[in-house]
Amino acid sequence: MQAADTRANDLREPKLKAAIIYDDFDFAARTVALLERAAARSDEVIQWDVKPWRLDFLKPSLLAEAALVETADVDLIVVTLSKTHLLPDTLLDWLERWAGRRQNPDAAVMVLCPEEAAGPLSSWSRLKEFAAAVGLPFLGNHNLEAEGTSLEYVQRLGRQKQPLVPRLSWSAEPPASLRHWGINE
Repeated sequence: MQAADTRANDLREPKLKAAIIYDDFDFAARTVALLERAAARSDEVIQWDVKPWRLDFLKPSLLAEAALVETADVDLIVVTLSKTHLLPDTLLDWLERWAGRRQNPDAAVMVLCPEEAAGPLSSWSRLKEFAAAVGLPFLGNHNLEAEGTSLEYVQRLGRQKQPLVPRLSWSAEPPASLRHWGINE
């Protein structure tokens, strides 16, 4: 019965998939909370399926290949860097490979790099350039409080993921009896 309940929930509630690439677990956890707040503020019921990937796992290896397979269908790649000040080229290489394999044409890149110096070599700037180069929407916030653009994007994704089957509401009350419709009346 539980499998049937799970399938029924999947039909009613859209799931947005996100991959979080992080260098600090606490900051990644705050990012998950940000995504959940954005979904909670949406008019639709949205659930997140979030897969975290530590930055150093994306260096060329079998684990990086597994991450490519796992993230091919995500709606959102979130890069949260609080300790890494220079963006590793291995991350950009991995992101380019991901962009070539992505299955979702509406996927986006979100970047959260707090208290980082601006400039052409900053992680934020390089990731913004990457998103533009591969044709992905860029959601870049320098802090977790400025989430207007992110919220709007999540709400739009939620609307797109609404189920094709309409929700049915069942009344707990029995139907009113129909008069003059039977042969015995």
